[in-house]
Amino acid sequence: MEPSADSTARIHGARAPHEGPDRTDDAPASSVEEPGGATTRRWTFRRVAKITAAVVVVLAFLLLGDRWAVLYAEKVAAQKVQEELGLHAEPEVHVDSFPFVAQLAAGRLDRVEATVPHVPAGRVSVAKVEGTVDDLRIVGNLPNSVKGAVLSELRGEVFLDFDDLNREVGASQVQLTPGRQKNTVRAHGEMPVAGTQAEIRARAHMERTGDHGVAMAVADTRIVVPGLLTYTPGEGGGLQLAAPAADKMDDSDFEQATGEPLSPGQLMKGSALDALTEHPELLKPAGIDPSLIRGLQKVQEPKVAKELQFSARLPDSMPGDIRLRDISVEKDGVRAELTGSDVPLGDDVE
Repeated sequence: MEPSADSTARIHGARAPHEGPDRTDDAPASSVEEPGGATTRRWTFRRVAKITAAVVVVLAFLLLGDRWAVLYAEKVAAQKVQEELGLHAEPEVHVDSFPFVAQLAAGRLDRVEATVPHVPAGRVSVAKVEGTVDDLRIVGNLPNSVKGAVLSELRGEVFLDFDDLNREVGASQVQLTPGRQKNTVRAHGEMPVAGTQAEIRARAHMERTGDHGVAMAVADTRIVVPGLLTYTPGEGGGLQLAAPAADKMDDSDFEQATGEPLSPGQLMKGSALDALTEHPELLKPAGIDPSLIRGLQKVQEPKVAKELQFSARLPDSMPGDIRLRDISVEKDGVRAELTGSDVPLGDDVE
């Protein structure tokens, strides 16, 4: 039996079960392409991340290598400076140049900083020398034919610690402290005079000696027995009685013996001072031993000043035109500026 024409028409006009009612040939295919696009973006992101990570790793290795080269150079430079200056301690050297390897290959470094402790400077040692070098030029061919270097510009500071200076004048057990006036130092200590422990007080002035040294010149030296007297040695000096001691002495007897009125703080010298030792009864009420007066008269100002004064000088082995500049007295010591230009380092460097 053959199907009728009507049933055949109905079969051909029927829609497929999966086809939507609005399906056309030019419908967009976004539902098919979207998964592939997301995959492409994820792949691209991962590739960029891997490349970035690789670059970071390479830069990290380059940076690490550069820093290791800096540490090695700092160690070698510290040993060379210690050898050149004959130092007991190795200095601290810091190379502040980046990228170091590239600058080293070019033969110039931007900046180098160094701290040198305990530099011999005559009778005392300099507590610390700090310096910064701008534009260090390497002389010779790297890596095996380096002759030395030239420091284009050097600036720094030299510091003398009061503790070191106190040890220098320790024979008189003197302590040094900053004075009230600019660049002055106060000296205070003790010294025995005729069996009596007296105080020695002085004012000193710090000054630069030449281009490489500093010195302390002592002035206004006085020997004090608190509550009794003050003695100023040397020309123009004399004895002054303190008010507590003068108040216990007889005015008329004192004037008759010395030819001068008794006055606390009055400067006595010459024959008036000799009269006190010739009339010990005048000093007895004040509790002053005449041997103390005789002992004070024997104290010479140059000798006292010599015990207090000192000088310090940078080593003559310092290379090139390195000079000390302005000096300032601070709480813990004396500081001087250090300058230099075109300073050669190395035996064959000019």
